[in-house]
Amino acid sequence: MGESERVVERVREYFDNRYRALGSGQEVYFGGLCSGDAMGAEEKRFSAEIERAKAVGLCYRDWEFSLDFFRVWVSCGRAWVGLKENHRVVFQITPDTVSVMKGMLHTLTLKKTGTKWYITYHEYRDEMSVASVRQRFSKEPGFHWLCSSFSKGNLPVLGFGRYDRDAAVQYAHRWALDRNPRYYDFENLGGDCTNFCSQVLYAGGCPMNNTKEVGWYYYSLNNRAPSWTGVEFFYRFVTGNRGTGPRVREVTPSEIELGDVIQLDFSHDAAFNHCLIVVANPEPGNINRILIACHTVDRDNYPLVYYNWRSIRYLHITGYGR
Repeated sequence: MGESERVVERVREYFDNRYRALGSGQEVYFGGLCSGDAMGAEEKRFSAEIERAKAVGLCYRDWEFSLDFFRVWVSCGRAWVGLKENHRVVFQITPDTVSVMKGMLHTLTLKKTGTKWYITYHEYRDEMSVASVRQRFSKEPGFHWLCSSFSKGNLPVLGFGRYDRDAAVQYAHRWALDRNPRYYDFENLGGDCTNFCSQVLYAGGCPMNNTKEVGWYYYSLNNRAPSWTGVEFFYRFVTGNRGTGPRVREVTPSEIELGDVIQLDFSHDAAFNHCLIVVANPEPGNINRILIACHTVDRDNYPLVYYNWRSIRYLHITGYGR
């Protein structure tokens, strides 16, 4: 076995240890696999995650995971690893549902001591860890005009349409773990979550609003509205819209329905960071039973309570102007 294979084997062992800890709810110990202050801090952080999982019901009843290695570089007793993590798990809180995650990005470094490799650093990209990343349109001029113009109902509307929730949820399941080639993937431009939610609403029948720059539309990477891909722009458009396109009312958890949107704030800085689509809500009002689909990180049939948010808002699609 070569050194690269030994590095891969050690990383797989480390991830298996993490999954077993979340399955058993027992305290995790990285001592035989890791070394250094950085991994000591990660052990404490992950132990806190296990305690939260036990309290909320997010320990695993069953699981399977895979690691897609795209970089393994070994030189002079050091190794650098890049991989994407995927899994299918059954949470204790949702025992009849298989929840799926795809494509969480991880970067690890390892050091060889004697004949063994030890992990010395582990960084991973999930929604909470990149909450400070902002969409490229966060300072776009003309935004305040967008809010006031639509709230006054300046655009003529020929009718009001019913949102097709079944079609929206079908689209969400179809593309939650993949990318529709019709749309650009914004994963590396601040995140693809709002782009995905906009696609879902469009699949549910909501027509685009083609008002240049301040509407809600997508035709290409360079021909789209900020509200199609930006969390805050999306919110302010759909809640203030009186013209063509989706109409939304902010509601309580008991009023949320399939195909509706939930937005989360992880950083508590008055700007929300993440958009999710509701794909199951068997007990309206009980947020522990809400399941979501989203992009970046890609998830389907995932418990809403997996996320450790600071603020949350529930956006109910009442229909659309046409």
